[in-house]
Amino acid sequence: MTRHVLITGAGGGIGLALARAFVEAGWQVSGIDLTPAALEHPGYVHATCDITDAAAMDRVFDAAMARVPLRAVLANAAVTDMDHRTVVEQDYAAWRKVLDVNVNGAFVTARAAARRLAPIGAGNITFVTSSLAFLDQAKANDAPYCASKSAVEMLMRVLALELAGTGVNVNTLFPSTKIDTGFFSSVSAAEKAELDPPTILNETALFLAGLAPGALTGHSLDQQRWDKDATYRAKLGGRA
Repeated sequence: MTRHVLITGAGGGIGLALARAFVEAGWQVSGIDLTPAALEHPGYVHATCDITDAAAMDRVFDAAMARVPLRAVLANAAVTDMDHRTVVEQDYAAWRKVLDVNVNGAFVTARAAARRLAPIGAGNITFVTSSLAFLDQAKANDAPYCASKSAVEMLMRVLALELAGTGVNVNTLFPSTKIDTGFFSSVSAAEKAELDPPTILNETALFLAGLAPGALTGHSLDQQRWDKDATYRAKLGGRA
């Protein structure tokens, strides 16, 4: 059976790394981004699309399903306030943009995925979030990003409850380290050298995308624990 995954934010950073990892693993990949394709591969099809445009996203999902029925969807696209302002200094337009892309875009993506995967009775929806989503990880000067990723964590839990029994797994995947993406483009060379590569989520994303129906749902997968704790991996059904 041909495996097919749709990845948002596939134009660069983590999304591009994921797209490359999936095609190398033999998956068909449909990528979505506001920017043109950064990957050329026979198994890759790119759509230039705004993930907050529900009608456009429906068209992209329909085209993807017509190509090969989807097995997995990775809601990865996200933005942040690059000025990292305090709440008192926060520009309202910048706040709304982060919440619109990160929360509304995740909702539009997940809704489109659920509407197509649930009738099939199988599939995996994974949201890429952040350790900054959690209450004990609040970070000053990053209120829009922290709030948006917390909202996506709760969206995952609600959707997992609603899709329970359909065979569709709904989970989140979050890194606990800083990753070399555009979010850190302004840091010093010394700081940049300490960043982890965008490929850090590849293994766990492949694991979550390949889950059997009903195997694991409503879970927030901690990338750092997965990498360092064999007991944690085994509990989730991963490699020993």
